[in-house]
Amino acid sequence: MPKLFTKSAFNHAVECPMRAYYYRNSKDYAYHYEGPDGIAEVGDQFGALACIYEGVPSENIIQRGGANPIEAQAKSIADTLELLRKENVDIGEAAFATDKFLVYVDILHKRGDELTVIEVKSKCIGADEPLYKFDKKGNISSSYRDKILDVTFQKYVIQQFIKTHSEFSNLKVHAKLMMVNSGAACDVESLSSLLRIKFLEGGHREIECAPDICEKLKGKGRIDRIIDVDEVSDKIIADEIPNIAKDYFDGCFVKFVEKVADMYVNNRKDYSLCQIGTDCFKCPFRNESGDDKLDGRVECFQNVCGVDITGKPAVTNVKDSSKGLPESLKKDAWLKQKKFFLTDIDEHEYVPAENATPEAFQNRTELSTDDLRYLHVHSAKTGSSEPTFLKEAAKKIKWPYPLHFIDFETYQGAVPLFKGNHPNEEIAYQFSHHIAYEDGTFRHAGEYISLEPGKFPNFEFVRKLKAELDDDEGAIYRYADHENNILNAIRMQLMNSSEPDKDDLIRFIESITHPTGSCKVPFEKGTRDMIDLKELAQKYFYHPSMGSSNSIKQVMPAILQSDPYFREKYGDNMDPYHNLPSLEKFAAEVNKDEFPADFDDSDVWNAEKQINSGGISKLDYVLLQAGRFNKLHTEAIRRASLKYCELDTLSMVRIWEYFRISTK
Repeated sequence: MPKLFTKSAFNHAVECPMRAYYYRNSKDYAYHYEGPDGIAEVGDQFGALACIYEGVPSENIIQRGGANPIEAQAKSIADTLELLRKENVDIGEAAFATDKFLVYVDILHKRGDELTVIEVKSKCIGADEPLYKFDKKGNISSSYRDKILDVTFQKYVIQQFIKTHSEFSNLKVHAKLMMVNSGAACDVESLSSLLRIKFLEGGHREIECAPDICEKLKGKGRIDRIIDVDEVSDKIIADEIPNIAKDYFDGCFVKFVEKVADMYVNNRKDYSLCQIGTDCFKCPFRNESGDDKLDGRVECFQNVCGVDITGKPAVTNVKDSSKGLPESLKKDAWLKQKKFFLTDIDEHEYVPAENATPEAFQNRTELSTDDLRYLHVHSAKTGSSEPTFLKEAAKKIKWPYPLHFIDFETYQGAVPLFKGNHPNEEIAYQFSHHIAYEDGTFRHAGEYISLEPGKFPNFEFVRKLKAELDDDEGAIYRYADHENNILNAIRMQLMNSSEPDKDDLIRFIESITHPTGSCKVPFEKGTRDMIDLKELAQKYFYHPSMGSSNSIKQVMPAILQSDPYFREKYGDNMDPYHNLPSLEKFAAEVNKDEFPADFDDSDVWNAEKQINSGGISKLDYVLLQAGRFNKLHTEAIRRASLKYCELDTLSMVRIWEYFRISTK
C-alpha cells in the first residue's frame, strides 16, 4: 500500500507544499516544535469527550495503532467500509482512502444516504462568535481558516472515495466543525480527570474514559459548539472564495491538492511549488539541535533562492520589523530585494548616522522602536558586544520604595479542570514575591502554590497576594502584561461568585491593575497599578546578546554581563534557569516518611525533567489535578516549581539592581 496524502500532510502543504514532503520524510528531517507541552494531550481529551457527546459507541471507534502500520491502515479502511454498510451508524476515526488520499474522520454520522463529517478541534470559540465573515468581493476573513480548510479537505477526499465505490455512490457528504465553546460553564466535577491520558510505547497516547463518565455526563451541559461549514467548504472546493483560492491554492483547490498529493505519494521534491516568504524563516522543519537530521528550511532557501541561510541572522529577527515602517523596510520587500540577513539591511534607514553615535544615544530620554532596530542590526553587522544604557535618563526614574516584584504561574486548557469553570478559563496556581529596599537590600518575601486535585485556587491566590502587598504603598512590578491580564480575569470570576469577601478582593485587584481591552465591566486604572518592568528595561537598555527578544530570560543575563560589578558578584552564573536541578534531585531531598511514594507513577514521572521554561507544563498540571503523581513526586514538582518561580522575581530584582548600581 503506498504512502497516502493525509489531512496532516494537507495542513502542512497549506503552509508550504515542501513542508508536506518534509513531513512525509520526518525520520530524516528535523522538526522544531514550539507549542507548550500538553496541548496535544488536552486536545485528545476533548476528542474523546466529543465522541461521547455525539453518541459514538466505543466499539465503533476504529483503532489506528498496530505493529505493522500498513496492516493497521488496511484494517481501519476495512472496518470503516463494514460499518458504512449499516443504514444508520456513528463512527469515530472512520478511514477513507483513494489511490492518493487517506483521511481519518474524527466523528462520522451516517443517516440513510447522508454522511456528516465532524472535525473536532480543541480551539475555543465564543458562543456567539462568527466562524467567518464575507466581504463585498466574496473574500473571507476568519481566525479559524485552517480549521475550515482541514474539514474541507476531508469532504473532498470522501467525495472522491464515493466516486470510486459504486456501493456508496448514493451518499451525500456534509461538513461540520466541533470546537470548544468558551461561553459554556462546565457543570461536571473534575471533568478532565474523567478523561485519563494514557502513555503507550513509542510516544503514542490514548484517552481512557472513566467507566462512569456517561452516567456523570447525563443531564449535564455540553462545552462544545458545532458549526455547519458545508456551504463554505463547497465554495472553497469550487474556488469561489477569491482570497482563499489565491492565497492558499494558486487559484485552484483541486489542481493544488492533486499536484501536491502526487508529489507526496511519489516522494519527490518539487521546489516549483514553493514560494519563499518571511514565514519560511520560521519553518518548523529546521534543525536547531545540532544533530545529524536534515534541515528542510535550509534546503528550500538553497534550491529556490540560491542562498545558504545556515547559522545566519535572518531579516525576520529584526525588532518589530513590520510595525510603522515605510514599505521599503518591510520584511516582504527585503526578500524581493534579495535581502535575507540582518547584515543585508542598512541600519541607518532606521536612525541616521549623525543620530546614532554613542553621544547622541546618551542624549535620548528613552530608546525608541527605531533605536532598538538600529542597535539590533548594527550589532549583527559589526559584531559589537557593547550594551547601550541611557544612564542619565535612567537616573530620573522614580522608585517608590519598598519595591514589590511579582510573577504568576497559570494554566489554561480546553477541558475544564474544575466545576463551574469555562474552557480556557485562567487558573492561577502560583506566585512569587520579592521585596527590594532603598538601601539596596532585598529578600524573597513570600510565595503561594496550590496543586491539590480538585481545588480551584484563584480566590485563595488573590487573598494570599493581597496579604503580601497590603502592608505598605510601595510600587508593584510585573514583567509584561500577564499578571495584569490574569488579575482582570479573576476579577470577573469574583464578580460571578458568591465568595463572602469578593467585594474586598475586587477592590484590591482594581487598585493594582488597569482594565484590559477586552474588559466587559470597565473600571478606573488603580492608584497602585502595577508597573511593567519589561517596558522600563526596554526604554533604557539594550544588549546585543538579547537579539530581538525582551524576554526576562534574555534581559537578565545580558544585564549581568554588562557590568564588571555583576560579573564579579555572580561569577559565571549568568543564566540560573538552566542550572536548575532535575526533578530527580528535588525528589532526593524530600523526606520519604512525610511524602512516601505511595503508588507507582512511572508512566508519567520523568526524573530528568527540569522545570525551567514557563513553570509546570500544561500536561503535568493536568496530571497533578488528576492525582497521577504519587506524594513523593508531587512534592518534588512542587519544590521545583517554587524554585523556578522564585528565580523569575529574583531576575526582576537583578534588573532593578543593575539600574540602581549603574546610575550612581
